[in-house]
Amino acid sequence: MTLNIGKRDKTFLVGGGVFVACYLFFFLVAEPIYKKQISIEEKIKDKINFIEKYYEVLNQASYYQAKEVANKTTKTTLQKRFFNEKEPGLAAAGLQKLLQGFSRGAVTIEKTRVEKPKYVARILAIPVEITVRSSLKNLALFLMRIENHEKFLVIEELRSRRINKKEPEDLQTRLLITGFIKELEPKSGKPI
Repeated sequence: MTLNIGKRDKTFLVGGGVFVACYLFFFLVAEPIYKKQISIEEKIKDKINFIEKYYEVLNQASYYQAKEVANKTTKTTLQKRFFNEKEPGLAAAGLQKLLQGFSRGAVTIEKTRVEKPKYVARILAIPVEITVRSSLKNLALFLMRIENHEKFLVIEELRSRRINKKEPEDLQTRLLITGFIKELEPKSGKPI
């Protein structure tokens, strides 16, 4: 049995065979190779971006070293601002001693009383109430010494009155001075 296929049909069969071969070649060989090539190019671009970012970070090492030095300087400055004692009683004694030093040659301390520690802006504050006797000029000198000291001291309250009517410069002043300890308020919010 022989098939008699005309010339025109042979041309269509050969053309169809070539089309099927090209179609199979494209979808089974060319397309996977193309997709694999695109995937490889994307991986190369990702690695190039990673290396560029890495070199950017390496080039900023001096910036981060300068920041570290600045942070250490800030830390030492802040450590000087707070009392070193961990216990409120010891810090209050340190604050009293400091105030006695400030009073030399300026005011006479008549009475000192330590208040209960409290948290101010989540930092443990040690308030000390003192009553001093002085002239207005010496009181201003005493207050200047308190405000210009390296420790962070806050004068929360100041009440002044004349002692006798003959000497208007003779004053009795009650001050509430607060120093701070490097202790933050606990998360539970329980005061001391």
